[in-house]
Amino acid sequence: MTARSARKVLGLQLSVGDHICGFYRRPSERDDILIPFLVEGLKAGDKCTCVVDSCTPDDVLANMSEHIEVDPYVSGCQLEVLDSYGTYLAGGGFLPERMLRFWEAKARQSLGGERACPDGPVMARNIGDMSWAHRGGGRVTGDLLGYESELNRIMSDFPQVNLCLYDLTRCTGDLIMDVLKTHPKALLGGMVIDNPYYLEPDEYLASRPG
Repeated sequence: MTARSARKVLGLQLSVGDHICGFYRRPSERDDILIPFLVEGLKAGDKCTCVVDSCTPDDVLANMSEHIEVDPYVSGCQLEVLDSYGTYLAGGGFLPERMLRFWEAKARQSLGGERACPDGPVMARNIGDMSWAHRGGGRVTGDLLGYESELNRIMSDFPQVNLCLYDLTRCTGDLIMDVLKTHPKALLGGMVIDNPYYLEPDEYLASRPG
């Protein structure tokens, strides 16, 4: 997809293929990012998938219902709100390859949709709450960062935008830097910026301790 295939995300123009990290400190800040991201996507005709961990899928749907009638989007499979145990932690543990296939499948679903969007092709708009990783220790965190880097290899293969949310109150300084190194764009202070700390997957892999 090219830059001409773009959407308004959180009121800002982003190109299809963007992989963004966002940070929050409290649930209200999380929701200020998550809810508009999904509501704007549904209104644009996008296929929206949300995976949460620091709240429940029902919490998300209830908050969304204050802005939009969600039932038709859920019944029509345009909106999916899932939890981490059935996705990132399915089967009892995190497997990066499985989640890469998961997001690829969601992007492929957007290509097969029947919804007509006046602004261009239907896009997969994905958002993941990464709080689950803090319960697994250093190995899980390492696997997560490798996964985040590898996700960049497939982002441009299908029409999608992925936003990964991190709770700053649970992140070390080193983890924040690694998150920045694995996301080409960052949502900071209400603005989406090109991330100067980002490293291409091969470069990031080479920079990791053996």
